Amino acid sequence: MDKQLGKKILELVGGEENVQSITHCATRLRMSFKDKSKVEDTAIGKLNGVLSTMEKGGQYQVVIGPAVDSVYKDVVANTKFESDSSGGGDSQEKKNIVTIFLDTVAGIFTPLLPLLAGSGVLRGIVLLLTQVGLLSDTSSTYTILTVSSTAVFYFLPILLAFTSAKKFGANQYVAVAVMGALIMPDFMNLMGDGGNGTVSSFIGIPVVLMGYSSTVIPAVLAVWCQSKLEKFLKKIIPLSLHLLFVSLITLLVMVPLTAIVFGPFGVYVGEAFANLVNALMSFNGWIAGAFIGGIWNVMVIFGLQWAVNPVMIQNISVLGFDKIVPLTGAANFGMAGAAMGTFLKTKDSEMKSFSFSALLSIFFAGITEPAIYGIAVKYKKPLIGAVIGGAAGGAFIGGMGVNAYAFVFGGLTTIPAFIGDTLVYYLIGLAICFVVGTIATIILGIDEDLEETSALSSVSKGNEVISLPISGDVIKLEDVKDEVFSSGAMGKGLAIIPDNGNLYAPFDGVVTMLFATKHAIGLTSDQGNEVLIHIGMDTVELNGELFTTYVKQGDKVKRGDRLISFDKDAISKKGYDLTTPIVITNAADKDIEFSKYGKMEQGIEIASIQ
Repeated sequence: MDKQLGKKILELVGGEENVQSITHCATRLRMSFKDKSKVEDTAIGKLNGVLSTMEKGGQYQVVIGPAVDSVYKDVVANTKFESDSSGGGDSQEKKNIVTIFLDTVAGIFTPLLPLLAGSGVLRGIVLLLTQVGLLSDTSSTYTILTVSSTAVFYFLPILLAFTSAKKFGANQYVAVAVMGALIMPDFMNLMGDGGNGTVSSFIGIPVVLMGYSSTVIPAVLAVWCQSKLEKFLKKIIPLSLHLLFVSLITLLVMVPLTAIVFGPFGVYVGEAFANLVNALMSFNGWIAGAFIGGIWNVMVIFGLQWAVNPVMIQNISVLGFDKIVPLTGAANFGMAGAAMGTFLKTKDSEMKSFSFSALLSIFFAGITEPAIYGIAVKYKKPLIGAVIGGAAGGAFIGGMGVNAYAFVFGGLTTIPAFIGDTLVYYLIGLAICFVVGTIATIILGIDEDLEETSALSSVSKGNEVISLPISGDVIKLEDVKDEVFSSGAMGKGLAIIPDNGNLYAPFDGVVTMLFATKHAIGLTSDQGNEVLIHIGMDTVELNGELFTTYVKQGDKVKRGDRLISFDKDAISKKGYDLTTPIVITNAADKDIEFSKYGKMEQGIEIASIQ
């Protein structure tokens, strides 16, 4: 498809000044004009990416298919219609800032979860072998295994730069170069012996230096800014010069900006948190324990825990002990409880396997990232369970004045670092964290619809079954009274004349497209099959009236999850045809077997894709 398709369409309809209104539905642009004679219909129909054109209901319609949202954005970009571009695309359901943040973090960390989980378990095995005397911590074998299991954490900002760039639409390789520059030895050497907080300068501007290995916030913020900068540069720099100057200017701006702005943010927030912790510990150990045990996992999400670590290390080196380290262990075991609660609660075999490996990562190595990003952030409620568990056990550990005599991550293999008069209180506190975190997560749930559809037939490995998303009369796609669907231009499929107003997920997958008008939804299965379900003909004109959605774009869904409900009778009374096409939009080269047609109940198999 032509990347400038939208602008070409706008030019061929007479330009912005000839367009009275423009919107789009799930498959097509819909426009009205001041002067129809200026519209070059034949030329538009020949554009790469345009399936067909038509006039219907007083509107000129350009059929694009599932990519219509991006084409629409291209059409309205830098025009008077841009501020009104909410007529389609993403669901416009309002999200609070916490939900938006957690969804973004989940999207950034999801590609790294297998690596984090595997590294955590490997690190735990290394520590366990060391503790039982089977592996010497001075051997080369130990060193090789240690770097194998900890590389992901050392280079975390680079890995995050890559996944964040994909999430924000920035150049992934430039993003890697930006964060790579900040962990190069030459940059790190600028700190000398001063460590985090050492002040240097860049063209006279003060730079508060810090170590970026294992950090989270600098990479995410830097790449977000990079995405905005690249978008701006591509607008003002001629296309022929993009190759050189976009990356040149991005590197020139983003490396110093990250060092000057985002690094100090971590340093100062960390210092403020450390001061708050010390004040709380002096005031009341029970309150301090509940606060740190509860909030520490949230600090990990922001990557701010690394800025507090020097405080704990300094306490141990100066005083010989530290009271914050035990509380971080409490947070770890609260998260372990959340992982166990998820393991017990979920019926998804993949999530069971992942939650168990995340649990082992915490027990063996005190590494919580797999559980945090793969479970807590993903389902959100387990994060609350972890906070409750960490706070409960943390209060006990803090109140009893537990000491750590070495800087370690709280896990079963690091218990020797707490051997002393308060060891028993530490062990009791960890048990409280784990049990309370587990129970809290089970009670809160994980927002996972576990209802199974018994009507589904089994399918051999390599095939995917699509079940009927709504009860009704199943008809051939060519019988639909809309040539865009009946012609097969959108893809292979069938249609349903619904008996009721409840639409359910036809397979396990992700919601990849949900329109604000709620009349159409795009889903991608776990096996990569893309399906568009379009409720009724021209129902986009209802602008969401009489429709209710139960999911949002980006949500994972299980077969049988309710997606949308609609008032079937009221829509029919308004004169709309409720025939609902179900189209597999990426089925051109796939072998698809459709079931028999006629009256069928929701949940039965209607298609098998090889």
